[in-house]
Formats: sequence, structure tokens, C-alpha cells
Amino acid sequence: MQAKILLVEDEPENQLVIGLILTTEGYNVITADRGDAALKLAAVEKPDLILLDVMMPEINGYEVLERLRSNPETAGIPVVLLTALAQEKDVEKAVEAGVNGFVAKPFEPAELISCVRAALSHSQQAIKGAKSLSAGADNE
Repeated sequence: MQAKILLVEDEPENQLVIGLILTTEGYNVITADRGDAALKLAAVEKPDLILLDVMMPEINGYEVLERLRSNPETAGIPVVLLTALAQEKDVEKAVEAGVNGFVAKPFEPAELISCVRAALSHSQQAIKGAKSLSAGADNE
């Protein structure tokens, strides 16, 4: 089953290139070019992963992340930040905000795919763990 990835990127050229990288790897990609659109799509589409640009007009990536995490319907969706802000303080801020991965622009396609796979794998392991805990509780 293909993982569904919500790509949130306001630069059309970046959106096109990143989307192509992901679809070439077999992922189902949906896109948003603004934070408000991303929040709506995340709630409706329930993607397996969100790739989120930080520097966007109106609502920046950190605000989108905060809103995603505060909504029970989207709180558990793994989020990987895509950003040109790659100093140590930026990475620390991202981790504190609850991201599942961080990719600094510019990046190599292999770096992006590696981070996406890691975030998806970690998420799937957490889901399996929760299901086995639930099954164990049901058997008691």
C-alpha cells in the first residue's frame, strides 16, 4: 500500500521537484501551498506523513505544526520539516515543536527519501506497538 504524503511547499518549483522525487519512489503525493490549506487537507485526507516547509506566507510551518499537534485528528501524523533554516537553534526549535524529522534545504533526493522512510517506519512501528498493547489489554 502506498503511503500518502502531504507536501506543504509555497514555492511552485520546489513543490514540483519534491513531488516528482516522492512519486518516483512510489508515494502518493497531495500538495498544499499555504498553511491554512495544509491544515484542511490534513484533517480530510489523513496523510501518512506531512512534509512541511517552514517559511511560508500567512501561517508559517511552526504555527501549522502547533495546530496539527493540538488537533486530535491530526496530532499523530508524522511531520518532517523542510527548511533553509538549518542552524543548531533551528533544529532544536523543530525538535521541541514535535517534528519527526528535519531536512535542510538544499538537500539531495536520497537524503529526503531516507528521512521520509525513517519517519514512516517509526510511525508504523508505533502503530503496531499500540495495536499489540490494545490486543493484550483486550485479552486480560
